[in-house]
Amino acid sequence: MRLAVSLMALFLYSLQVANATPVSSVAVDPAAIQNPLLEGKSSQVKARYYISLIIDDMGYRYQSGKRAINLPANITYSFLPYAPHARKLANLANKKQKELMLHIPMEATNGKKLGPGGLTTAMPQAIFELELEHNLLAIPYIKGVNNHMGSLLTQQLEQMTWLMEILATKQMYFVDSRTSGKSQALNVARQYGLPSETRDIFVDHDLSEKAIQRQLARAISAAKRNGSAVVIAHPFPETMHALEQWLPEAKAQGVEFVYMSELLTIRQQHRAQRKANKRLTQWNTPLKPGKNN
Repeated sequence: MRLAVSLMALFLYSLQVANATPVSSVAVDPAAIQNPLLEGKSSQVKARYYISLIIDDMGYRYQSGKRAINLPANITYSFLPYAPHARKLANLANKKQKELMLHIPMEATNGKKLGPGGLTTAMPQAIFELELEHNLLAIPYIKGVNNHMGSLLTQQLEQMTWLMEILATKQMYFVDSRTSGKSQALNVARQYGLPSETRDIFVDHDLSEKAIQRQLARAISAAKRNGSAVVIAHPFPETMHALEQWLPEAKAQGVEFVYMSELLTIRQQHRAQRKANKRLTQWNTPLKPGKNN
């Protein structure tokens, strides 16, 4: 009797969920998801496609940094820890209710000079962690971290473990700028339970107008294809000019610009929904006759 009731309940539940709207057509409301990174934000997200645009290398030039902060969209700004105008610009961005990250210099394979606050493979754990703690205190209001350069350091499992252990205790998120195809950073971040993602598009490796426009078009295509995209740019004059023209065009195509913490939440829910839909599909698949049925 109890077996029959259980089978009937499972059958009714499967019918109910099978008739639900598939995840790909649902506009996600990040305000409905419990996430401490959002800090009570309750804006209704209506767009179908999402882009989180991160402006890296903030803090060295005041006027270009100010121009970047004035861009009319929800953009996340990543500050180098000891850049001369970093704190002033960080305070300005915070007043405009923008989201801030720390852009930590990390050792590259080409040996390029890191500047103040750089983390290297030669550092003992105690020095590495102390330098990291100082970096995290250098910029106010930060919610997450991404790497500046780091094509060598992000390949090191041990150093990435040290990094993520500390970020986890501070409840921060991590974005892998993906300067190396062999990066271990994202995998380690997820092992420690950090909200984390990797960069999808770099906008301005090439500062020619055509190259920047081509990358911005790729960003929209990636967002439409996958539902969202993580895009990194820099406060170069050429990039700022292109973004000022592109932002309204992207919005007209149905793109919603969201802060990095919001995109992490959106992607987390999408993954959970896809996983649930996969399970339901398996439950609804008729069993084939066989000796194990």
